[in-house]
Amino acid sequence: MAFQISLIFLERFNGVDLKKTIEAILFVAGRPVNIRELEKTTGAPKDTVTQALSEIKDGRKDSGVILLEQNGAYLLSTNPDCSPQVKDFLNLELREKLTDATLETLAIITYKQPVSRAEIEAIRGVNSQYSLRILMMRGLVERIPSPKDARMHLYRTTHEFLQNLGIRDIKELPDFSELTAKVKPPEGFLDLTQPPQSKNEGAV
Repeated sequence: MAFQISLIFLERFNGVDLKKTIEAILFVAGRPVNIRELEKTTGAPKDTVTQALSEIKDGRKDSGVILLEQNGAYLLSTNPDCSPQVKDFLNLELREKLTDATLETLAIITYKQPVSRAEIEAIRGVNSQYSLRILMMRGLVERIPSPKDARMHLYRTTHEFLQNLGIRDIKELPDFSELTAKVKPPEGFLDLTQPPQSKNEGAV
């Protein structure tokens, strides 16, 4: 088994920096990631992953983004030294209007909920981590465990979202098909009544 893992590691990381790859994984995960997950993803042996994490932690200790470790799981986080400035920035974000991208994400969640991040990004075609973070910070969206897979999360609107719209139940929202039936959709319009299609679909 160890020999097989080593072969996978050599195949995947021939000339590629493992530390760089681990940092990228931790960044996109947005949650604590344990060593076992990193072993499985990278194909690197446990000792190699542990050493890489140690070097990342040492290299980032004076950076604005540091590596935290708790109960064998690792997470990229802002440096506590920057907390006042980060807090001011986040408060500024909360006071600003929602961007078109964030409103688009909110619309998908509203009419598709509960929905996974993967499904949201399949519909939008772009990474939606930032928009989801803003919506959760605003209290408009919440994350819940998936009943089918404990490792996954789903997103749904909150009671505060309903209060902001002045309705008691999500069923009071207009039907999406009826809402858009008399409106000529702009280029790139997202039809939430249809399942997401692959960008390669229909290609020659």
